[in-house]
Amino acid sequence: MTRLLEATLWVESTAYAARLLADDRVPWLDVAGVVGWQRRAQGLLRSDVVTLPVAPICAAWLAAHPALGKAMAGKSRVGFALKTLLAETALRAHVGEVVRGLRASLPGAALALRVPSPQAWTAIAYRQAHGADIDIGDDDADAAAVTIGDFLRGFGDCGVDVLVVEGEPPDATIRNIAGFYRWDVAVARGAELAVDGVDVTYLEIAADAQPEAVLDQLATLRRR
Repeated sequence: MTRLLEATLWVESTAYAARLLADDRVPWLDVAGVVGWQRRAQGLLRSDVVTLPVAPICAAWLAAHPALGKAMAGKSRVGFALKTLLAETALRAHVGEVVRGLRASLPGAALALRVPSPQAWTAIAYRQAHGADIDIGDDDADAAAVTIGDFLRGFGDCGVDVLVVEGEPPDATIRNIAGFYRWDVAVARGAELAVDGVDVTYLEIAADAQPEAVLDQLATLRRR
């Protein structure tokens, strides 16, 4: 948990770097491609934290592996699609390879793994499997937290420093896993982010931001 204490500026640039450096086509299924794209972004922005969002990797994986989508739709139970998705061994291995590649390539930055909240990820997976929305109850979210927790355990030895959960603070299940692996925990809501017990300067760059304006804003933040 001490790694993040050294970070002074966290730049979330996924959407911006996707447009600027990858023409909105990040090669999520190519480990070297993702690492190279992140290295280029770091060369421009010099963030103290590098963030890897897991949801777009999963979406790209599903697009390339339609049989998994069919398996996710095999049962109508609310949490079945997410459980099937995150149990996919090859997907887990791929995400792990990307994480390890980033850790090896960018050793000077803290490494954050970003995931949707259990409620949101259950809804996303259900929509991906069935093409429809569904209400997610508290019990469904609790079950999803267990599923996500099991998925996260696979990255305990990959050099992750921070777990970012989108939308809602993680429950005890996910917090306990983060604590076991000594990951800091952050919650992202829109363009804002809060880290448990740590003050960081956080900037989320809009996808359509102008490069000159971005560099000026970063220079101003670094002078503080």
